[in-house]
Amino acid sequence: MRKIGNTCYIRFLFLWVVLGFYSNASAQPSFSVEATVSETTVFSGERLQLNITISGDFSEVNRPSLPEFTGLQLLSNTPSTSRNVSYSNGVTRSSYTYSYALSAQQTGKFTIPPVRISVDGSEYETDPIDITVVDRNQAAEGNAGSQPDIFLRMNISDARPVLGQQLLANVVLYFKEGLEVSSYQPIPGWKAEGFWKEELDNGERPQVQSTIINGVRFRTARLLQFALFPTKSGELTISPYEVRASVRSAAQRDDPFSSFFGGFGNNRRQVELKSDPVSVNVTSLPDASGVNYIGAVGSFRITRNIKVDEPKVGESIEVETSISGTGNITLINKPEFEFPDGLEVYEPQENAHINRTNQRISGTKTYTDVIIARTPGTFTIPETKLAYFNPSQNEYVTETLPARTFTVATNPNATTNTNQPQSFSLQPVTGLATWVSPGEPALWSLWWLWAGLLIPLATLAIAYWQKTYRERMRTDHTFARSQKAEDLARERLKDALDHSENARIKEAYNALQKALTGFISDRLGLPEAGLSIEQYVSALEEHDVNRDLVKNVRMLLNKCATINYAPNASHDYLKSHVGLAQSIIDKLKKEL
Repeated sequence: MRKIGNTCYIRFLFLWVVLGFYSNASAQPSFSVEATVSETTVFSGERLQLNITISGDFSEVNRPSLPEFTGLQLLSNTPSTSRNVSYSNGVTRSSYTYSYALSAQQTGKFTIPPVRISVDGSEYETDPIDITVVDRNQAAEGNAGSQPDIFLRMNISDARPVLGQQLLANVVLYFKEGLEVSSYQPIPGWKAEGFWKEELDNGERPQVQSTIINGVRFRTARLLQFALFPTKSGELTISPYEVRASVRSAAQRDDPFSSFFGGFGNNRRQVELKSDPVSVNVTSLPDASGVNYIGAVGSFRITRNIKVDEPKVGESIEVETSISGTGNITLINKPEFEFPDGLEVYEPQENAHINRTNQRISGTKTYTDVIIARTPGTFTIPETKLAYFNPSQNEYVTETLPARTFTVATNPNATTNTNQPQSFSLQPVTGLATWVSPGEPALWSLWWLWAGLLIPLATLAIAYWQKTYRERMRTDHTFARSQKAEDLARERLKDALDHSENARIKEAYNALQKALTGFISDRLGLPEAGLSIEQYVSALEEHDVNRDLVKNVRMLLNKCATINYAPNASHDYLKSHVGLAQSIIDKLKKEL
C-alpha cells in the first residue's frame, strides 16, 4: 500500500491544534489496502476476480478508481462488496472488499496496474499484480499425467538471503480439480537445520486459489507460514515438510474447503504428503569491524530513555533501550554502554513483545540497565552508535543514541556512617619463657613445606577455573542464562509471594508464570519471551522430560494464563501453587 496524497479538513485542524498533535503525511495508517486476484495464471477466455480489500481501523472509504487494463477486460464497472468483522485477542478488526470480474483476452504476461482508493480522506494505491494468460489449445496434454493429483510444496520468499535475514516460508497444497480436501494435520518433527524458525499466526481457514502448471489446472491452498532466519552462511537445505490430509474424489465445487471438517461420505482416503527439500544459498554479512553491530538484521528503530525524574543517591535509575521493527528480533544482542564512574550497574532486564501477524515477525525488544549512584553529582551517559544490517539496502544502518545527562541529588533519608579512628592501649606481655632445642625433623615431614607447594597450585587451578567460567559467562549468553536460571526463578517466586501478601493476585500469578517459563527458556536456550504454553510443553517433551512433570507444567501455566477470569484466589491457594512451582523447578533442574 502506498499513500499518494493527504486531504485535511478544517474541523480536524482545530482539534489537532488543541490537542497538540503533529500532522505528518508520512505517518503510518492504522489500516492496510491490498489488491489480490483469484489466480495469477489463467487460460485465455477464463475469468478471474480482482479484490480490493481495506483492513484495520478506518471510518470512510470510497469506491476504487480502476486503471486501464492490458490483455484483460473489465466485465462490469459495478463491483460486488462484502464486509467482515473479526475479534481476536481483545481487538476488533474489520475489512471491506470490492470485487471486480475480469476476463483474459490475450495470451502472454500482463500487469494489473496500481488501483487508487480514498480511505478517510487520503489517497492510496495498491501494488501492481503480474498475470500470465496461457493458450488452452497449446497446453501440453502429455504433461497432465506427469503431475500427481495432489502434492505439497514449500515456497521460499528469497533463495539468496544474507545471514540473519527473515525469510517467509509458505507450505502450499496443490490439488487437481475433482478432489476435495476435508482436513489436514502437520506431521510433527520438522526441523529446519541451520535456521531459527517461528510459526506465523494464520487464524483464517486456508484460502483456495487457482494456478496452471504445465497446462494443467491446479487449485492451491496455503496451509502454514513460517518465518525462517538463517543462523549460518553457505548452502543450506530446508528439510521436507510433511502433512497428512484427508481427501476424496468428487464433483467440481467452487470452494473445496467449504466442507472443512464436515462429513464426506464414501470414497475418502488418507494421504501423506511431503514437500521437496529447498536449497538456500546464505551470504555472509559484510565486515562489521567499523560499526557497533548488535546482531539485528531487518528494519529497526532504536531509542534510549532514562526512566527517572529526580534521582537521589541510593535510588535505582533505569536506562531503557528499545529496539522495534521487523526482522530477527529474538536474536538481537544487548547493546553495551559506557557508564561514568560513580555508578553501580546491576544485572540488566530484558523484555520482548513479538508480533507474528501480517506474514512477518515484528515487535519490540527492550533492555533495561539498572544503575545506582552512590554519590551526588551530574552524570553523563556518552553518545552511542548502534548498527543493524538492512537487507533491502544491503548495508549497515547506524542509529545514534544521543548523550543523556542527569543530576543525582543528596538523599535526605540516607543513613550516614562515619568511621572514627579508635586507639588501643597495647602493653607488652611479660613473664617467663622456656627455650627448648628439639632435634632436627626430616624435611619431607614438615607440613608447612607441603602447604607451601600445594596451596599455590590449588590457587592457580581455582583462578584458572574462575577465569574460564567468567569468560564463558560473559561471552556465551545461552550458558549464562542457564547458570542463572535457578536464582532468577527463585527471585520471581519470592516476588509472587510478596504480591500475594499485598493482595495483588494477578501480579503474583504473572510473576509465578515468569518464574516457570523463564527457567525453562533459560535452561533450554529458548527465546526469552513470546512463546505459547504449547511451545514450552513441546520443548520439554523433545528433551524427554517425565510425562507427569510435563503435565504439571501445563496445568500450572494454564492456571497462570486464566487467572484473569478467576481473580479472587486466596493467598493460601497461591502459596500452594508457588510450592508446586518450586517442586517442578527442582525436578526440572535434574532433568535439563
